[in-house]
Amino acid sequence: MFLLFACIVVNPAQAESPLGEINIELRANVVDFSCYVETADENKTVQLGTWPTKQLRTSGSTTQSMPFTLKLNGCPPGSASITFSGKQASGNPGLLALNSSSGATNVAVELRDKDQTRLPLEQASKDVAVDANGNASLTFFANYIALADNPQPGKANADATFMINYY
Repeated sequence: MFLLFACIVVNPAQAESPLGEINIELRANVVDFSCYVETADENKTVQLGTWPTKQLRTSGSTTQSMPFTLKLNGCPPGSASITFSGKQASGNPGLLALNSSSGATNVAVELRDKDQTRLPLEQASKDVAVDANGNASLTFFANYIALADNPQPGKANADATFMINYY
């Protein structure tokens, strides 16, 4: 009712406003929903395995992709996606750099979406539907990728954070 009254009151003023003046109407919804990650998935560790350097001998070669799932609850009706972020590999935007405690060199982590296409950092994943109970399950894959020929062995850990997007 207030919005209707405001529009009626504002409309005559718009007709009399000088040329070049910009009128902006802002609209939004305040909801009681917010997606949250199931407790078991809040601090998830994805085991990428142990791989011989010959598996990553040439630049661009990869290890087998390992699946992992993030389960969301309490989401509003619609769909949800995830955007990963973290330190990007030098010269290879979109790939996740190894953390400073890692000894391996010329290796990064590649994240993949549910269809196993590369999912660059800072890019939203493909949407998944939220069910009638407000739950969604998003599947991803991760693997090592060689950034140059003949990477050096060592611990190869990386850290990523993610943001939940819902529509």
